[in-house]
Amino acid sequence: MYNFGCQLIKYSSIGGMEMVSKQSVWFTFLFSIILVLSIFYVSMNENSLSDFTLPEDEEETSLVVNESTELVALRVQSDEEVMETINDLQNILLSETTDLESKNSAYDELLTISNNKSIEEKLEKIVKEEFKYDSFIKVNGNNVTIVIDSDKSDYKIANDIIRMVRTEFKEDKYITVKFN
Repeated sequence: MYNFGCQLIKYSSIGGMEMVSKQSVWFTFLFSIILVLSIFYVSMNENSLSDFTLPEDEEETSLVVNESTELVALRVQSDEEVMETINDLQNILLSETTDLESKNSAYDELLTISNNKSIEEKLEKIVKEEFKYDSFIKVNGNNVTIVIDSDKSDYKIANDIIRMVRTEFKEDKYITVKFN
């Protein structure tokens, strides 16, 4: 294979030259890595998995959960929706019958999901550090929904959170704050 600008040219003894785009090479590379890791994980036996776990204490321990059940439920629901969307988009990307435009839009949507997830985690961390509240934040297009784990509603805190979130975005967003 030789690299000539934006396209790779592969010489074949059967058909001569074929054009292979960099995008298809990267896609094949990443898909291969995912496939190898999947096979590795599935083929691991129980003894190999136990090497990665901590030994269990025989003493009784109690689990303390700081977040409210509503925040946990919102996170689980959001994660399920995101995973379903990712699976649908991966099916589009891996389909041989799907056209290039659909694959490009599916790839862009996967990037958007990834970016939104990182923004949500960043904002939740900032709310926790600056305002000392557990929160759930969902970014969906131009809408940002923030659920704060607090029994009392405080307009000043809500306005401060909205101002803080606005500084994180270049474009205008419709931001709502709800108290749990």
